[in-house]
Amino acid sequence: MFVCLTCGQEFKAEESMQKHFLACWKEQHPYHKSKPMKDSPSISARKMNDDMKKFFERLNNGRNFN
Repeated sequence: MFVCLTCGQEFKAEESMQKHFLACWKEQHPYHKSKPMKDSPSISARKMNDDMKKFFERLNNGRNFN
């Protein structure tokens, strides 16, 4: 038995409760505003040059890993 933490409704399957939970939370908190993430000095962005791109394309060799 799974219970929605917001409204207390009971569900037999976890998947049913998961589908219900976000919509229920949004309904109970309609004016909630999320805050943007702060910049972190530990996060760095990198750019890939063409040589690296070619290397990974050859490594992949036409195979799709998705």
